[in-house]
Amino acid sequence: MDRAAGTLALPFARDALPTPTGRWVFLNAAADQTLAMLFADAEIVCEQPERPAFRALERAGLAVTPAIEDAPAGRFDGAMVLLGRHRRLNEARIARAARLVRTGAPVLVAGDKTAGAASARKWVKGRLDVSGGLSKHHAQLFWFAAKAAVFEDVVLARTEPAPGMAAAPGMFSADGIDAGSALLARSIDVRVAGTVADLGAGWGFLSARVLQAGRPSALTLVEAYKPALEAALDNIAPLAGSVSVTGLWRDVTAEPLPGPFDWIVMNPPFHTGRAGEPELGRRFIEAAADALAPRGRLLMVANRQLPYERTLAGRFAEIRVLAEADGYKVIEAGGVRRGVETGRRRR
Repeated sequence: MDRAAGTLALPFARDALPTPTGRWVFLNAAADQTLAMLFADAEIVCEQPERPAFRALERAGLAVTPAIEDAPAGRFDGAMVLLGRHRRLNEARIARAARLVRTGAPVLVAGDKTAGAASARKWVKGRLDVSGGLSKHHAQLFWFAAKAAVFEDVVLARTEPAPGMAAAPGMFSADGIDAGSALLARSIDVRVAGTVADLGAGWGFLSARVLQAGRPSALTLVEAYKPALEAALDNIAPLAGSVSVTGLWRDVTAEPLPGPFDWIVMNPPFHTGRAGEPELGRRFIEAAADALAPRGRLLMVANRQLPYERTLAGRFAEIRVLAEADGYKVIEAGGVRRGVETGRRRR
């Protein structure tokens, strides 16, 4: 549960704002029991493009979609925005919220103090009056009366992290190719053939490399952030030729993958917040092993200091380091050990 999401309930609980009625929209939504109870007399439509949070909202029984169409404008009676780590994406969401609600409707914005809540409030105050604010649970909240016109100029600008490829703030390494992926790309060659999957595909850099340097018959992109997946599919379309390309909006760490695959390439995430979280990468390795064919092979890159070798040894008979540079290591693994051999229950 996001502590900032609970903060959104405070203005209503303290009678600073009237109890919500009508139809509300919640951008970058998170499941919160207190908030849901206060909105018992209102309809909430949640937007959440991150697959794990989307599934949590579904389990909470809330109406959720990965994307809400911006038109027609003014069709909601109030809006809430939960801030994330990307300033430009936060600003774009606040602007969208102001356009989605009727003029004068309340727009509530909340975020962890480390998520730029203070800077977001300052940015809004440069455009219109902020009606009020509260702080609790290491989170900050402010709200304002919507005036769509003052945000008309705000759009989420696209970036070009690689020639001919588009991305946007909120996607991993949206401003350029990260060093780990660049190192891994140099190890992708004609051996990467047959059915191939890119786990955590992002905006599609590694998938593009598979199409350019490998010999895939089919390529599956798996990504938890839906805007990144959509960008990736657009980015690699000119390279696909006769290769069958599939995009899966899926949480690799919690949802079963199709397969079996002959090869899996991946640059697994290792952050759930600001701190490194090796467990996330370990779960990617387990998912990859479960989805590979008996003679399938894994090609991955990781921070040199992350201790993945023990997990790899538990699931693969062959492990070798192909390259090391810039603080990263590229590992190839084969000879899949099935779950029965490692004490794990197969999905």
